[in-house]
Amino acid sequence: MKINLLDVASFDGGHPVEQYDHLLAEAPVYWHEEAGGRGFWAVTRYQDVYDIGRNAAVFSSSPTIMIQDPMTDASGASASSKMMLMMDPPEHTGYRKLISRAFTQGPARDYEPRIKALATSIIDAIAQKGECEFMSEVAGEMPSFVIADLMGLPLSDGRELYRLTEIIHTDPASLSKGASAEAVQAMFQYAMTVIKEKRTQPGEDLASQLLHAELDGRRLTDEEFLLFFMLLVDAGGDTTRNLVGTGTYELMHSEGAWEQLAEDPAGRLPLAREELLRLISPVIYMRRTLTQDYVLNGQAMQKGDKVVMYYGAANRDSRMFTDPHQLDLTRQQARHLAFGGGHHVCLGQWYARLEIDAIFTEMLTRMKNLRLLEAPQWLNSTFISGMTHMPIGFELR
Repeated sequence: MKINLLDVASFDGGHPVEQYDHLLAEAPVYWHEEAGGRGFWAVTRYQDVYDIGRNAAVFSSSPTIMIQDPMTDASGASASSKMMLMMDPPEHTGYRKLISRAFTQGPARDYEPRIKALATSIIDAIAQKGECEFMSEVAGEMPSFVIADLMGLPLSDGRELYRLTEIIHTDPASLSKGASAEAVQAMFQYAMTVIKEKRTQPGEDLASQLLHAELDGRRLTDEEFLLFFMLLVDAGGDTTRNLVGTGTYELMHSEGAWEQLAEDPAGRLPLAREELLRLISPVIYMRRTLTQDYVLNGQAMQKGDKVVMYYGAANRDSRMFTDPHQLDLTRQQARHLAFGGGHHVCLGQWYARLEIDAIFTEMLTRMKNLRLLEAPQWLNSTFISGMTHMPIGFELR
């Protein structure tokens, strides 16, 4: 079978499950060629992905978590070298502590009433129309509003930031020349206005906390805040937006699934949500770089090699999950890796779960007979799995 995990066409319609199945069975540590690059090891089995995520000493997040090596300036320094995702302990630990408390389960639960209110307002806005462009009007609204709210920004600004993240995640070949860089620059320009406002008029919001927190006895530089800001906005929307969008698509195409959940949303959503996270795996991969020679699953790898963990494949590993391609809303063993693992496990996972539950509860209790109005369009990306456009029709209960 031809394996090409660098072609956006492989991910048009979701994960390339046939390629995953072949790799899982025949080549769990597979050398993947890379045009213009040195190539990388594609790792697909659950246990291997799980172990790599917990071994930062051997599998480093530096210089980048993307397959393509970062651009460097004249000094050889990476432009993204200070983003927390690209750090290892102990440096990563210090930066993560700056915001980790705000993202623990307790603070997230305290915020739950606000999330539920936002979910109600989102469905209120479309309810009487009987149709909507689901990705922008529903799935994208919730995470955009929540991260804007947490950062002390106008909710409407969250929409524009969401638009920029979608551009950033799109394969550059699918965009006009320079569009990705322009989107990053626009986000940084916006973040600079946040710096000016929150330094002079701080509030209780997360942006103010970051700007006035201390790391090793000093406050964050403008550059460090800009990278933190982009990380929070970027990561704050990916999982929720694409889980809700693709999750709704999956439920619409699984006979009886929508009404099955609608009979008891509170009782059935917790298992269903984790199963959807497993099956959909919105973040396709994360890269690590070997700090030493290593043997994985019998395959010898060399120091400096790129090692790429494919979460969608690991979450469909039949060694871990029975009938892995089947959507089973009552699955009891959904110990998925959709949020990653180890010291880089997703900080916002508790907020994501509350957002997913809130918007699905609102939809399940108010909407029925969902149907596609036209074929959905998928994001041109090999990094994020999700849709950009999905018009649907529905009836109110």
